[in-house]
Amino acid sequence: MPPIVKLLAGSTSALIGCALLAGCATSPAAAPEDAAITALAGDPQALVAAAEQALDREDYVAAARIYREAAEADDDEMLAEEATRVAFEHHQTSEMYAAASRWLELNPTNEEARRFAAFGALRLYRIDAATEHFDKLLGSVFINPQAGFLALLPQWLEEESRNAVTASLEGLVARYPDLGEARYALAQAALRSDNVALALENAERARALSPYWSPAGMLLARVQLANGQPTQALETARSVVERDGLAGNQLELALIELAAGEEQAGRQALETLSGDAESAASVERTLALLALQEGDLDGAAERFEALLRQGRYVYESLFNLGAIAESRGNDADAYELYARVVGGDYAVTAQGRAARIKRETESLQAALQHLEQFGESRPLYRLDMIAAQAALLDGSGDSDAALAVLDAAIDRYPDSVSLRLQKSFLLERIGRARDSIEVLEALYEERPADPVVMNALGYTLVDGTREYQRGYELIDAALEESPDSGAILDSMGWALHKLRRNEEALEYLERARERIADPEVDLHIGEVQWALGRRDEAVATWRAAAERFPDDEELRERLERADRGSR
Repeated sequence: MPPIVKLLAGSTSALIGCALLAGCATSPAAAPEDAAITALAGDPQALVAAAEQALDREDYVAAARIYREAAEADDDEMLAEEATRVAFEHHQTSEMYAAASRWLELNPTNEEARRFAAFGALRLYRIDAATEHFDKLLGSVFINPQAGFLALLPQWLEEESRNAVTASLEGLVARYPDLGEARYALAQAALRSDNVALALENAERARALSPYWSPAGMLLARVQLANGQPTQALETARSVVERDGLAGNQLELALIELAAGEEQAGRQALETLSGDAESAASVERTLALLALQEGDLDGAAERFEALLRQGRYVYESLFNLGAIAESRGNDADAYELYARVVGGDYAVTAQGRAARIKRETESLQAALQHLEQFGESRPLYRLDMIAAQAALLDGSGDSDAALAVLDAAIDRYPDSVSLRLQKSFLLERIGRARDSIEVLEALYEERPADPVVMNALGYTLVDGTREYQRGYELIDAALEESPDSGAILDSMGWALHKLRRNEEALEYLERARERIADPEVDLHIGEVQWALGRRDEAVATWRAAAERFPDDEELRERLERADRGSR
């Protein structure tokens, strides 16, 4: 592939988009004719050869489809497995699900095939299918369903489709209503998908079903804390520690004490636990994060460096040390630290920050190349790096190039919901609301129960058109699934404002501000206050927000208009 710098010097955004996607085909002629593939139907060997050719030219859509067709034309289980793995490795979820389904036709008891099908169904938001597959796993693979819920829980919680996980687990809990482990799993998932009421209901039930199981008690305490019940959370956590004084439970109690405002008790507990070999690293991490939160950068850095020497919390420590270096203006050290975060929860954010430093200290081209190379070396993050490239281009003032990158990526990865959402948001931001809605309508047709999609479409209708009522209804449906989502609460507040129900709107927006730190929420609150005739309050809201978000141009522009007395 030609160097990215040279390709960026080309004259068209299409070339830029192609260049940023490693190895993308340079013309439609590179792909095989559909008629030629059709002629191979029924010949698995020839289809596999065609699929391999597609892989060689990095046409992943065609490769996954042809491999799946080969699997459907043959009774070889190994071929179905290969088709499933190829589709999975190259982010072709629809084809992965179809190939896994074929694999299960050939071997209905294969655990791996069932897992691929289950998680494929989750990512496609096919909740009923996912639930059926998981139910079969629980009933056949594990010694009992209780063990299955606990064994699958880490995978559920790592799954990107958080709302789908919660919906599927609701279906499973209906089949196993008296299993504490099932209720525990659903409570965990519900908490992650911004449904605290559902989490509380199931955490309480898990605790009642398994009163001597410490994880259920500690989960209930965490959920109570999230539900604004610090006193109850402390009581619950302390009752767990009284019965089971393991160091892990004591550490969790200390964290709950800190979060509930009992800082002295929490810090004393951490100090006591620092001498426990099992808990020492977790205590050090907690103290490092506390120091960072309090602005003690030297103390935080010292503790994160100690964790690195121990080989504990490595990626989190590298990320935070990078953030400390960046805050001190030491871009070279910050870049090196961020670049070393190559896995875990912080990888995407760290690489995005590294690229931003590259742009500021070298060039946009160098920044884009950094992201591209990371995506090539770490296929797990390939789509995230493409999204980061598009965001970087857009943030640098070239929305056309950003759209070209997204369009090229969506052609290669048509099942990526995040890329399609990113395209819709970009289109809406540059004033192409109708084009944005077209993208979202297609997503909604595919995923009519997905609250993320419902909220995105509803908000865009409310903000960019006069279809306020339909937008409101979509947002209301999304809020039923994720009632504590700050983003959806903000959308509801804005929809009610558009419907001239401003007193109600303000309630939702203030709840949104409690959940998320986003300048747009403050903008919306100010607009509603302004509409209610409380203009001094609106200006005060915007000024306070501008202090928290000094780089936000919309806040600055709105304040300037307010100073002129204009709406």
